[in-house]
Amino acid sequence: MDYYGLLAQHAAAHGDSTYIVARGRAYTYAEAFRETCGFVRPEWAARFPKGYKATVLIVTSDLYHQLLAFTALMKAGQVPVIGHYDLPGAAEAQMVEQNRIAFVLSEEEGTWILRDGCAAASEGGPAPAPYQDVCMGVLSSGSTDVPKVMYRTYESWAGFFPVQNGRFRIDRGAVVLVEGSFGFTGNLSVWASVLYAGACLVVSDTLNCRQWLRLIDTYGVTVLYLVPTKLKLLTQYLDGPHGTMDMILAGSQLLGAKTAERLRAGFPEADILLYYGASELDYITWLSYDEVLRYPDSVGKPVPGVRVWSEKGLIYVDTPYHVAGLAQPCTLNDAGYFNDEGYLIFEGRVTNIINKGGFKINCTKVQNAIEDLDGVVGAVVLPYDDQGRGQEAAAFLVVEKDPAVQARFTKQSVRKALQKTLMRQEIPKKIRFIDAIPLNSRGKTDKAALLRQLEV
Repeated sequence: MDYYGLLAQHAAAHGDSTYIVARGRAYTYAEAFRETCGFVRPEWAARFPKGYKATVLIVTSDLYHQLLAFTALMKAGQVPVIGHYDLPGAAEAQMVEQNRIAFVLSEEEGTWILRDGCAAASEGGPAPAPYQDVCMGVLSSGSTDVPKVMYRTYESWAGFFPVQNGRFRIDRGAVVLVEGSFGFTGNLSVWASVLYAGACLVVSDTLNCRQWLRLIDTYGVTVLYLVPTKLKLLTQYLDGPHGTMDMILAGSQLLGAKTAERLRAGFPEADILLYYGASELDYITWLSYDEVLRYPDSVGKPVPGVRVWSEKGLIYVDTPYHVAGLAQPCTLNDAGYFNDEGYLIFEGRVTNIINKGGFKINCTKVQNAIEDLDGVVGAVVLPYDDQGRGQEAAAFLVVEKDPAVQARFTKQSVRKALQKTLMRQEIPKKIRFIDAIPLNSRGKTDKAALLRQLEV
């Protein structure tokens, strides 16, 4: 089984049901299935290898077309992976070579073009995918380095869907809203769970909170999936309750009690679920709205069937829902520990912990302290090199747009306020006020763009 097979099943069983809404147009399961079946051109099929699978990178900013090509390439017997369409050309070329991607299928001004990928594609045939029992590839979703392709069998996600969909409230009647590219593994996983249930997916291709609220009201969205940075932004535009929402999903970052309370005010009937997961694995831990309020620094308890523990300050995971070739148990070099109640306290990546003369500064802890300040909408705290004297912490703050709130925020006032919760050494050396936290197409904080601001 693969996701093309799921699409075929739903097209046969309830083809008139809405599958995806994108750019104001609704596509039924039957319509999407027909487009999928006719997508691969004969000249492309003639270039694809016979008898084995090759990796095909999909590059387009059209979100519906990303998924159309994704399922069509599965039907053609290849291994599709949706690329980051905003990746610079040099980085994309490097990624293709490093990951031995056989073909690149790109949409340019409405025209699809299939070109050879890595050099091996011209030496005795296209390069084979490293795992032949898989149905797809996913990309690492970090904010800087050249992405790595990781491969998944159908079961590595679908095996958890019965539990996941029950917890996420995704069933045949669900209407699920996501924003951004399906090159972001979180979005792709939600799409797969929607397809598994035969539900409806509403997609937004713009970072526009007012548009999200219009989509929620127009289509009766019942499940909202956004990363916490975007949820925090959305809370600034909630001017009244929206009654159709059953569930708000957030992952990849801590949410915070303040944001959770504002979301509950805007969506009073919705549960709020925060999860901790990874592209290499799947969902690792999760916690509900009430748990977020009690333990705002936590990412919850392990999901069913997954074993999680802390050893020497690192989080270790043993899960059946992992990418091909990843030995279990493993660590992603995330720091954390379990509190007395059994909740995982997430301390961030080891690379976000600064060792300053033997004193360790946890950037995640500092960021949480800043976001707890009244008037702060969002914050990012990053390590930076301080002219050869080692690393220091830099804080980037987004405050409420109210002029009275902005007037009372200065670097000095922030440092003074942080003295109540942080040690002197933990207070960021540099503080910058910004209009919005820059994000890439994966929904991740663009750390490089923030650090460039320190050079000005």
